[in-house]
Amino acid sequence: MVKRILIALGIFAFIVLPFFVSAQFPKAEMSDCCKLNHDIEVSSATTYKVFGACVNVGPPLTFLENCIVSERASGAGTTCTSKNQTIGPVNISTPDWGGVCTMDTICTVTDFIFWAFLAIVVIIGVYAGFMFMTAGGDPGKIEKAKSMITYLVIGIVVAIAVKLIPALARAIIGV
Repeated sequence: MVKRILIALGIFAFIVLPFFVSAQFPKAEMSDCCKLNHDIEVSSATTYKVFGACVNVGPPLTFLENCIVSERASGAGTTCTSKNQTIGPVNISTPDWGGVCTMDTICTVTDFIFWAFLAIVVIIGVYAGFMFMTAGGDPGKIEKAKSMITYLVIGIVVAIAVKLIPALARAIIGV
């Protein structure tokens, strides 16, 4: 019974509580641009204007890392607002800027998850190896080490699957 209560409190803390906390802060100004942290491939049908060297045109069409993407850029030197800060100059103007920025965010999150899973897998691998080495023929410890290796393989598969999420999101978003 206590275990179920703790699980319910954990779910509440990680899912519901952030909504209440975020409601306490003043609403941020809507962004009208973003700075890319990844190279983002876009559809060749995407219309865009470039102010600087931020596009690789040769197939596939790619908006390059560290460039600022917006919809409202009227020319070189145009600035925009992102996270309540004025940034600029805008390098790429496109009506698909929201999808491009969403894809960049998805890539950033999946990269973090990928590396976190790999770190956990390495720790599990080292611990499983330690368990095997110190088992001393004890069948219980050997079985525990074998099950940890199974979890290690599952972790590797999940980490690789996480790297497929941006491609799936790109197909859904249509950028």
